Amino acid sequence: MSFVATHPARPTARVLERVDPPAIATWLLGFGLVLYLALKGGGYDIVVRDQVGVVIWWVVLIGAAWALLPGARVARVAWVALALLGALTVWTAIAATWSMSSERSLQELSRLATYLGILLLALAIHRDRSRALRQTAGAVGAAVAVVAILALISRLYPGTFPAAQTTGAFLHGAQPRLSWPLNYWNGLAALMAIGLPLLLGVATTARRLWAQTAAAAAIPLVALCAYLTASRGGAVAIGFALVAFVALAANRIPKVAMMVAAGAGSAILIAAAHHRGAIQSGLTSHAATVQGRQLAVTVVLVCAGVALAQLGIGLAARHGRLPRILRIPRREAQALLGAGIVVAIVAALAVGVPSKLSHAWRDFKNSSGAINGTNLASRFSSFNGNNRYQYWQVAVHTTSGRRLDGSGPGTFQLLWLPHATTKAGYVTNAHSLYVETLAEAGVVGLVLLIGFLAVVLGAAIAAVIRSRGAERTLAAGATAALVAFLVGAAVDWLWQLPVLPAAVLLVGAAVLAPAAATRTVRALEEDRAEREIRWRSPLLLRIGLALASVACLVAIAVPLATASNVRKSQIAIDSGNTIAALDDARSAVRIEPGAASPHLQLALVLELQARYPAAVTAARQAVHDEPQNWSAWLVLSRLEAEAGHAKASVAAFKQARSLNPYSPIFAR
Repeated sequence: MSFVATHPARPTARVLERVDPPAIATWLLGFGLVLYLALKGGGYDIVVRDQVGVVIWWVVLIGAAWALLPGARVARVAWVALALLGALTVWTAIAATWSMSSERSLQELSRLATYLGILLLALAIHRDRSRALRQTAGAVGAAVAVVAILALISRLYPGTFPAAQTTGAFLHGAQPRLSWPLNYWNGLAALMAIGLPLLLGVATTARRLWAQTAAAAAIPLVALCAYLTASRGGAVAIGFALVAFVALAANRIPKVAMMVAAGAGSAILIAAAHHRGAIQSGLTSHAATVQGRQLAVTVVLVCAGVALAQLGIGLAARHGRLPRILRIPRREAQALLGAGIVVAIVAALAVGVPSKLSHAWRDFKNSSGAINGTNLASRFSSFNGNNRYQYWQVAVHTTSGRRLDGSGPGTFQLLWLPHATTKAGYVTNAHSLYVETLAEAGVVGLVLLIGFLAVVLGAAIAAVIRSRGAERTLAAGATAALVAFLVGAAVDWLWQLPVLPAAVLLVGAAVLAPAAATRTVRALEEDRAEREIRWRSPLLLRIGLALASVACLVAIAVPLATASNVRKSQIAIDSGNTIAALDDARSAVRIEPGAASPHLQLALVLELQARYPAAVTAARQAVHDEPQNWSAWLVLSRLEAEAGHAKASVAAFKQARSLNPYSPIFAR
């Protein structure tokens, strides 16, 4: 009887023994988070982003309360990175006290709190760097591949995803540029640049051949997706990522062979797309449908060919039977590399690269002649910065007297509009993480940000140096992904698209994880000395995690509740329910009394009810909370006129015009 009772349980027990909770958690966090944020417009919406932050910190809080987190020892360098990002978060909270807009600064605080939670949770579930790199590269790389597939389906089969046409309909000239599901072409290209080296790492190191071939087959899809965005910044980021990967990866010959195969496949797909005008233009006509089906067949065949090529390369590398032409001794390879570098330098000087770079820099600074997205191929040959240089000039010059503390996180738009040097349209960000941080958070904020990024990048490079074989290649892929983000963030507002920082923070957490051997030796050395007090450390750590969770939940919940109530009020107005709209607006005011948008929404609702004196009072409070916001002054001008205050209305109108002189509203 005992044999009958226990025998059926053995298979179940064996299955349970094979379950790897940290691996499952890593995949759920990496694949699930990146894919979810990507499908939600990159997480740009404050409600989407803050909801993710609330979930992340609740998981941390519950995990700390139940002694489930941290699941392993956290390395010292990881604590340094957490401390720097935490210090930047605290500095943002402090900067909100002198900010030009406390509401916008608190929204930036909620953003940083969310990013801090992602990094902390990822670090808490990793056991060692080797497994963390393998699982994170697979999870994030797979999510990027799925995003690329969905984006291409939206272009090759118009009408499959109706939301894919939203950006093109909203922004003039944006239709040819592939932007869905992130709704921003440069952001989508940056995501492809981050995912590409991760897929390269998986394709050349995965333990199973099917995983290698699947990752290799996804690379041409990622390249085609990046091409259809027509993002020059994305192309530059991809170039830096590929160079970093080749320079840092181990056993480069098989990697280069795979990259050549994948590059050839990518070139075929790009050429096929280039010769299909309806696909390039993002049309939804019958011609686009026909061309999309034709290109889809080419995509399947090319990806299958790349997969087969990688299968052959993988088998040859696994059994040590590389073709003789690919077996080059290290000294000869180094000599060839050095000769190649010398030839490249000489060729660059011969064709006049320095003068061309100088000319490109002049084109970049030129505010006129901005290009649009009507021709994808022509964009890659242009160096015009689309007013980025002007944004950076204003950001630096307008905060020259507040270089240490800045104007307040999230306030670049309030800096730009009154001092705009071009008719650049609606601009919210400075299109450079580093310049914008200097202007908004001052030198202190910039030092903390660069310190955090430098620690993560340094840990990645150290992981490459200290690793061997497959782990080194995966670390090289992670480093290249970080490089791609750092390069892209220098010329675009990638920090404001949470899917991109989330992917980078997940990769960063993998390289910050402790090395398995180091962790074991250290544990053995400290076991005897810490045996008596070891029980205290987890408790203190868990208490600290719980307190940090509560603080960050509050920092996220306040802007989230404010934005949610304002949005509910707007929805109620659209449905004609002004009573509910008024209640929701007042709720938003109670939650964040120092914010401008709740008072402005309250003024608009009161205006609909013809309660003009009360509406004027609310609008004046909005102006008081955010005096540099031209739209608040414009609303106040209208309300003052409706209340019969002619002089006050004119004064408010003049103030609105001075804060946004290039607006079409004031064109006459």
